[in-house]
Amino acid sequence: MAKNKNSARSRMVDVVSVVTALALAASTGMRLHSYAVPLGLLITCVLAVASSVLWLLSCVAKAAESTVHRCTAEGCTFKVRVRHGSAADSRRWQEIAAAHPTHHNV
Repeated sequence: MAKNKNSARSRMVDVVSVVTALALAASTGMRLHSYAVPLGLLITCVLAVASSVLWLLSCVAKAAESTVHRCTAEGCTFKVRVRHGSAADSRRWQEIAAAHPTHHNV
């Protein structure tokens, strides 16, 4: 049952992201149209805004639903990002991050 809830939530986030991206792109298009921007440039700008907003919102959604485990050694930059994992998976990756053999210091 939890998988269906997550997939329904994911679909809802996707729909909201697409609607938001299209609304912002349309708003940008209308503002540019009022300045008599040529059609070719207008379409290019609208598509660029739509794709940029959609990409940004998908990155935010992925970051919101993931857990990051970092190495506990000072100065080490090793990290693991876990998405859609169970509590056991998250714990296992947390232990792996804490005990990895090579430490990458910045």
